[in-house]
Amino acid sequence: MFSRKTAITALAGFFLGIITAIVARPYLGQNLQEAVSGKRESVSGLVTVKQRQGDRLLLTIVTRDGASLATFEKMAEEINLLVEEGDTVALGLRGGYEPFLQDPDIRGVRKPPFRGGPAAVQPDTATAAPDTLPGMEIPETDTLLTKPDTVNGRPTSRWYD
Repeated sequence: MFSRKTAITALAGFFLGIITAIVARPYLGQNLQEAVSGKRESVSGLVTVKQRQGDRLLLTIVTRDGASLATFEKMAEEINLLVEEGDTVALGLRGGYEPFLQDPDIRGVRKPPFRGGPAAVQPDTATAAPDTLPGMEIPETDTLLTKPDTVNGRPTSRWYD
């Protein structure tokens, strides 16, 4: 019924599939788990407390459903630099609100609007031209600011001369 070639091909495909599943799981683990378990819901909340404990970062996030304690052990250094108290954080959660979160997906971070005060750093405008940022001065010979060539008050065209 089956030829020897067909049996060898089937066994090789079976073992290749098992080896691929074992080797690729660490790389596809989170995406594979999300695909199997369903879509994640994005929950936004305000970071009220941020605390660093050794190799992990703790964030207390207040959402409309309640407060959550998010513990980050993976990428704690990077998240510590990104998120500050007062930021609004969007988290990807499977079932909506959860009081304790272990390494949740951060979908987005919004900073509060900047309110400059007396301690705010102001750019040096003494050397800048008006209506420009420092380093973006307008060159003195700019072709856009020169008047076009005219004959008898009418602009001349170089295509028809």
